[in-house]
Amino acid sequence: TSAQALSVEEAYDILRRSYVDRLPRAAKDAESLDELFSYTDNYTCYMTEEEYQAFLSSVEGEGSFAGIGAEITYAPEGISIVSVLKGGGAEKAGLKAGDMIIAIEGESCAPGSEEQRARLVGEAGTQVRVTVRHTDGSEEDYAITRAAVVQTNTTVSAADGVGYIDCDSFGTQTGTYFQDGVRKYDSAVRTWIVDLRGNSGGLTSAAVTALGTFSGAGELVYFVDQSGESSAQRYDGKDLTDKPAIVLVDSGSASASEIFAGGILGTSSGIVIGTRSYGKGVAQVLFDESNCPYLHGDAVKVTAYRFYCTTDRIGVIPTLFLPQAQAAAAARLLSGEKTKDGEYLHLVLNGCNFYIDIPAAKESSSTALEAILTALTPSAVLYWGENGGETALTPAQVREKCGFAAASALDFTDVAGSEYAGEINALAVSRIVFGNQGKFRPDDTMTRAEVCALLAQALDLYWLADGYFTDVAKESWYAPSVNAMAAIGLVSGVGGGKFDPNATMTQEEFITVLGNLVEFVNLDARAFLDKKPLAILQPLPKYKGFSPWAIRSVELLTNSVFDEDGDAVNLYCTAFEDIEPKAPILRGQAAAALCRALRTTGVIED
Repeated sequence: TSAQALSVEEAYDILRRSYVDRLPRAAKDAESLDELFSYTDNYTCYMTEEEYQAFLSSVEGEGSFAGIGAEITYAPEGISIVSVLKGGGAEKAGLKAGDMIIAIEGESCAPGSEEQRARLVGEAGTQVRVTVRHTDGSEEDYAITRAAVVQTNTTVSAADGVGYIDCDSFGTQTGTYFQDGVRKYDSAVRTWIVDLRGNSGGLTSAAVTALGTFSGAGELVYFVDQSGESSAQRYDGKDLTDKPAIVLVDSGSASASEIFAGGILGTSSGIVIGTRSYGKGVAQVLFDESNCPYLHGDAVKVTAYRFYCTTDRIGVIPTLFLPQAQAAAAARLLSGEKTKDGEYLHLVLNGCNFYIDIPAAKESSSTALEAILTALTPSAVLYWGENGGETALTPAQVREKCGFAAASALDFTDVAGSEYAGEINALAVSRIVFGNQGKFRPDDTMTRAEVCALLAQALDLYWLADGYFTDVAKESWYAPSVNAMAAIGLVSGVGGGKFDPNATMTQEEFITVLGNLVEFVNLDARAFLDKKPLAILQPLPKYKGFSPWAIRSVELLTNSVFDEDGDAVNLYCTAFEDIEPKAPILRGQAAAALCRALRTTGVIED
């Protein structure tokens, strides 16, 4: 350890002043940096000088090397060429997208891997011999001259009326790349596809600038520090396009990527498709020699804020939940034109208009078309275009016209007669509720453990460590859900260290838990409750039948949000006068109330 390495006492001082959560008492007595940082989250750490430089490089995601000049992907047969760079060696040699490099310098490169890719990289001006299998099955040898390739974290292109932004990380120049690219190509495109799959984040400021390119001016993300104080990060420029964005995300899209994707949803600038994002929900501050006297080349990364935007703290739930195998093709289909001849589908999603050329979609990717139609909520606004006119249709009717089964694979067979059918099916397409053998059982009651499982699925949050309660066995099916919900304060026990997982949950208990959930994900809910002490609410006659611990949550769900006419928006499943505090909560009621709460707080789109 160098003489100027950070001491435990200095590190503790940094954490005490900036870490988002209260440190346990034991942290002050830590005897090593490893022990001290074990009391923090996985994002807070000490970095040596070498580790810090590597971290900065990973955030920027940029560099240069000499290669053949092609975007590649790995395949069992070898190295597949996705595209060739203009002016690069691959283009000059005549290689094209779809070609497969099966040998390098006479030796097989199957299966493709990072190790095989390294053989294509070398000194500029040198040659590498490759054997290529073309899409027609023929094989040919090439001698390709390597040339300098500049790698940026973001590339912007346009073709056939579709703009494409591929962003691997949010570095210092990423916002500029977004803006310059949109300025260059916007007049030639109908839609922008922004690919954030695998993008683990980077600089919040870069994400805000990139988002502002589509959203325009406004406060786009809020941060809350260890003291509970909130602050906003604004974008003060104008939007550079009025074209909708289609954002591709996956489980590797995190942090700054979630700020961008969630902001696109929250500002109605487009839609998000793919699978749910990572759900980081916290932001870090870097301390180095520029802002901390304790550090000399080394650095400390500290989780200093929780951030709130449309993503809140649970990740981005896509507008259309699609398998990754169909996500990119689906984005292309949604970027279609409103054709004058032939049939097309007009979709209104998150306030934006999208068009699918039906004959072209069936020919190019019927699997992606079916995936889109399966992912639509029952309330989706759809119009079928034909012979110069448009007719409003339901998702089931559209599926039939396209030659697919009217009933989606995600539809439940026993909810059609339920007053909560719309909300239940909406949660199903977002992969928040699941049935059993095609049934949901909307009229069944729910146990306390089942409610925890429902909420854990909504939050995508589970806890595998030892439990909080003596009657929740670690090996039980519900233990990860119960423990996770207890860890974040959504549920509590019944006393004596017990949870009573098999007891039926009442409506007022569910309202309390749901109120805790809304407060957990939404900054406005916290501000509302701060102004509604129990001492003021409890004497009100309308709360006579409720237990004192449920009253503030009832007020939050029924009287905290108002529409443009000034009428209260009910986040619960029934009107206030129809609530039966001591009656059991039913599965259909729980799903409907959860759906309404998530929609109202912006976690899922209607």
